[in-house]
Amino acid sequence: MPTVINTNMASLLAQNSLSGAQNALAGSVQRLSSGLRINAAKDDAAGLAISQNMQSQINGINQSIRNLTDATNLIQTADSSLGTVQDMLLRMKTLAVQGFNGSLSSQQRSNLVDELRQLNDEINNTAIRTRFNGNNLIVSDVATTPSANTLSLTSATFTVSYDKNSTQHNVEFEGLYTLDSVNATTLTITDRFGNIDTASITRTSPINSTSSSSQTINAVFSDFGLTINATITNTSSMVADFITGLDGDTLTLQGSASEEYTFQSGPDNSALTTFNTIDVKTYGTTGIANSKMTVIGDTLTSGGSLYTAQSAWLANSSATAVNTWDNAFKDLSGYLDDAIDWISDKRSVFGAQINRIAYISENLEAYTTNLQSTRSAIIDTDFAAETARLTKGQIMQQAATAMLAQANQMPNVILSLLK
Repeated sequence: MPTVINTNMASLLAQNSLSGAQNALAGSVQRLSSGLRINAAKDDAAGLAISQNMQSQINGINQSIRNLTDATNLIQTADSSLGTVQDMLLRMKTLAVQGFNGSLSSQQRSNLVDELRQLNDEINNTAIRTRFNGNNLIVSDVATTPSANTLSLTSATFTVSYDKNSTQHNVEFEGLYTLDSVNATTLTITDRFGNIDTASITRTSPINSTSSSSQTINAVFSDFGLTINATITNTSSMVADFITGLDGDTLTLQGSASEEYTFQSGPDNSALTTFNTIDVKTYGTTGIANSKMTVIGDTLTSGGSLYTAQSAWLANSSATAVNTWDNAFKDLSGYLDDAIDWISDKRSVFGAQINRIAYISENLEAYTTNLQSTRSAIIDTDFAAETARLTKGQIMQQAATAMLAQANQMPNVILSLLK
């Protein structure tokens, strides 16, 4: 190697070595301080891609476990209410058997009917109250359009909305409503139990516009949680026409078919757990409400055998024959047996679902544990190995610094040649 001054190759080599040692040391410090082996894509591009895909799965699984916790709580809420309903049915069964007793007077049997009707009402109230985050669990939602041929104003297009979370008036919303006018701007609505609510008719869109060929007007019955919307030809008398057209009409609202509440129970959206609502109310539209329950209500409400027997006796104490009472209580007893069996079947389904969810959750917890272990091996810092590299880096930095100092002194030998 020639002896030169302008280019100190030894110094350049030492500088390169020092730079490499410092970079390696900085990398070790970053990995040890962050706890991550991969802090940027340049550290391990393939490892980063794999670890992020795993993190996506882990996040999905962890949320799925929380979903399943909600599902369990929802089903347990439904089952708890079904237990209450079943207890009431069991009490009703006792009363029905007691009523089929020839030693009882009509007065005593009428007293039994009073309790039966109260229990029947409370079954329906329990069904309405049983909700989870506002979702009905053991009663159908109500349809949002009126039944055919109930509203006679042919020039209007109607929609009906029902607020199932309305708490101002706890009514059994399904059934027949009667509309009547009060004055030129007000309607009343009466439900099947005689409860009345009043609404003032208002124009809503476009407000008081004379340029539009039609307008939307509505009647809001806030106590019932019902709103009737109508699109009608824009005229100066449209509100009066709306009220006159609906005066005396009936509006039938019926429950919808079974609701489905679906929970994603894994990282893939094909892994699903579904809860199907049931309907335990003792009234409702044929084909939607469950007949095992509605026959009980049919017996105890207007037109039913026990209702008729009691009403006849209350009107005339000699009007109800003994065999009329016997047949009515006998029929009710059989209906109650079927209803109790039906509730037991539904509760067994709920119990099986809860047990199934427990196994799914157990599997997902093991799944996410294994994924996190694998991801850790890819992305986390191995402190034992990294501290060894840190020590090596520190030594290499010190050695490179010392050698750079020596290399920077090497050109001084040329001065001896110039003396």
